[in-house]
Amino acid sequence: MRVLLPFLFLCLFFSLHAQAPLQLEQTEPQQPYTHLDFKNNPAHFQFAIVTDRTGGHRPGVFETAVHKLNLLQPEFVMSVGDLIEGYTEDMDILQQEWKEFDGFVDQLKMPFFYVPGNHNITNQVMEDLWKERFGRTYYHFVYKEVLFLCLNSEDQHRGSNQGTISDAQYDYIRQTLAANADVRWTLVFMHQPLWVQDAETLRWKEVEALLADRPHTVFAGHRHNYVKYERNDNRYFMLATTGGGSSLRGPRMGEFDHVVWVTMTEAGPLIANLQLEGIWDENVMTEDTRMLIDAMVAKQAFQFEPLYLEDANFDKGTMRIRVRNDENVPMNIHFRQGFSWDLVGSVATEEAVIAPNAQQTFQLEMQ
Repeated sequence: MRVLLPFLFLCLFFSLHAQAPLQLEQTEPQQPYTHLDFKNNPAHFQFAIVTDRTGGHRPGVFETAVHKLNLLQPEFVMSVGDLIEGYTEDMDILQQEWKEFDGFVDQLKMPFFYVPGNHNITNQVMEDLWKERFGRTYYHFVYKEVLFLCLNSEDQHRGSNQGTISDAQYDYIRQTLAANADVRWTLVFMHQPLWVQDAETLRWKEVEALLADRPHTVFAGHRHNYVKYERNDNRYFMLATTGGGSSLRGPRMGEFDHVVWVTMTEAGPLIANLQLEGIWDENVMTEDTRMLIDAMVAKQAFQFEPLYLEDANFDKGTMRIRVRNDENVPMNIHFRQGFSWDLVGSVATEEAVIAPNAQQTFQLEMQ
């Protein structure tokens, strides 16, 4: 044993040393960093939420979100409903729409959790198909001592702005909360924001009463408009869109395409809204693209013919813009009017494609 114990100690020392997450040589009192308190609490975790894809869906947006979620690498992805257009009893249409949607989320590198919206369950045919494909319409799970409660605001098939919580679902919620009284936080996901609904919600107010004595956060979608609410000293979020119909008037109007990035901490969830247009992969600009742009600038691809004035007073006129594409790939042109106190300009078309090694002339009407 006198020989074996030092040997075991050495093995343990080298094993721990090999697994050390940080190896840093410190030889001077001054160091080129602020501190070494890394944000790696094992109780913390990150997940994402996607919101309404449908209700006037815009093709390609949700698919783009899937690609960008794979870049972000959350541990899993939650939803708040309206995943297909639905609103039909035609089984062929429903099956095709679900097949399309499942094809999108199957590309995710992490788990995806379904929550029904009014576009997913509005009649018995749609509910039966949901159960056939996904099982329960409401459910829960616990991850790292956080309760995820996924509800069905469509359990009476009443449609838009008529969401409900039935007696059966209320009983399930009550039993689930009682069985998970010691979790550190409760997160609720549902489609319709029942707390702002004018129509009768059946048992929702009683659900809020059950939640009142525990820290919780609620996420919903449906209205395609982002709003944060403070209720019962907790936060309730109505999310915007991930491809659903929207005027996209920007954050100040609560209208934008986004995913929600949630970091669960000991103090509750930290919320970051990530607009899809702000998430880019590593190919946002490549060397080839840079060379192509530099070549276009050097060759003066845009040439503006001067507009001569006959006198000092300008009323209106036409300026010709010649666009030359000397490259071997098509050139996509987007005309956007800038602000001016004095002039207004317009072209017949706001978008155009210039073929490779070709040119095209546009008329800019000014007044």
